[in-house]
Amino acid sequence: MEGLAETTIDYMLKLGAEFADLRLEASTGTNIVIMDGKTKTLTAQQESGCGIRAFAGGAWGFSSTSSPTVASLKAAASSAVKMAKVAKARAKHSFKIIGAPAVRKSEEYKCRRKPTDVPIEEKLVFALQQDKSMRVLDPRITSTNSRYDDLEVDRIVANSFGTLARTRERWVLAACSAYARSEGVLQRGHASVGSVGGYELTSTEGAVQLGAEAAAQALRLLDSKPVPAGKFTCILDSKMTGMMAHEAFGHACEADAILAGASVLEGRLGKKVADEGITLVDDPTIKNKFGYFSLDWEGVKAKKHVLIERGILKEFLHNLESSSRMGVKPNGSSRSQGYNSPPIIRMSNTYIGPGDWGKDELIEELKHGLLIQGSQYGYVEPAKGQFMFKCDEAYEVKNGEVKQRHRDASLSGVILEVLNNVQGIGKDFHLGDPGYCGKNGQSARTTDGGPHICVADMVVGGLA
Repeated sequence: MEGLAETTIDYMLKLGAEFADLRLEASTGTNIVIMDGKTKTLTAQQESGCGIRAFAGGAWGFSSTSSPTVASLKAAASSAVKMAKVAKARAKHSFKIIGAPAVRKSEEYKCRRKPTDVPIEEKLVFALQQDKSMRVLDPRITSTNSRYDDLEVDRIVANSFGTLARTRERWVLAACSAYARSEGVLQRGHASVGSVGGYELTSTEGAVQLGAEAAAQALRLLDSKPVPAGKFTCILDSKMTGMMAHEAFGHACEADAILAGASVLEGRLGKKVADEGITLVDDPTIKNKFGYFSLDWEGVKAKKHVLIERGILKEFLHNLESSSRMGVKPNGSSRSQGYNSPPIIRMSNTYIGPGDWGKDELIEELKHGLLIQGSQYGYVEPAKGQFMFKCDEAYEVKNGEVKQRHRDASLSGVILEVLNNVQGIGKDFHLGDPGYCGKNGQSARTTDGGPHICVADMVVGGLA
């Protein structure tokens, strides 16, 4: 297949492409969803194909085929080059793709037990056990959802810089949601684990306890009072810190948003954008984490990105186009959901670095505020820097002591204001909130995290 890839690249250059790349992929995956003890989805799928891109004078042509044969690849390559040439006349920006070092390698992500070696019956039993562990805990648990995903991909990336790399990747994710109802109040608990690796993840303590953890959270929230609205000094746990890092700031650091005029960070490179204690990192090279990869989908070597260093905006996440247009080196931040989607700029493992406060010290210093634990979802406008996040739990803190537990809390604000209102950063650190990030109709695996951080003047509201 490597020979076919290189032959196709050469063919595209002869047709007039200034730059050409392709991704040959063969994947095998499993998706299981259990709802209320019944199997809703049980899917084992196999897929293969090739995505091909051609570049000419500021314009791209993209074509894909599900039949990776010599004839099909030649037809798709010809189509991609023709589209690039047609689009060239209407390109808004004329530029050339800046070269990246050629990569010649073959790698395989390590695991102890390949998902493809595990019978689907065993995977189903795992998902059913998690669902059952939620339903038997308490009669107030009225609805449950257990999910198991795995994927193995054999990917060849080739481009006209001379890159020819083969990666065999594997990952597994499991998640549980429990819904508890009492006296007209409905609350949700959620827990997930995920990593690049094999089926051995399902034997870890975190995976075995997923259902119990989700159900216990839902039940705790039933016994909680609605959160008071207003401005509070808040201590955010690692999950909420991670959501802040990813949703509120990470997306604004994606260079395609900068070029589109859709980021509040446009024109702020090298300037202070946060408290000097804040260091924000996106690092795809952290092995086994759900956002791990060593080579991006354009064939550029992955690297650690220090987006904010001691409050100063240092860099953006780039693909080949954005780095070429902005005159910087590509930094390996391009991925796609599958061979039939073009690669776009994506985050990986995103976190705020630790500080020097103990968690207990942060709480002891707080006279009146809230301790925020967990995150459910969020909405962000990167162009304005505005956000709204739904929290799992909120605890009142009075004179350094944790008091009443609250439910239905949300946080909102402007990220540049919030990150400049940081009063303390914990030395504890946890990077372990895996999930899927959506962008432009594509999904990518990511992980978020950080330490506990204390932030003044956060706007807190209640959600029904």
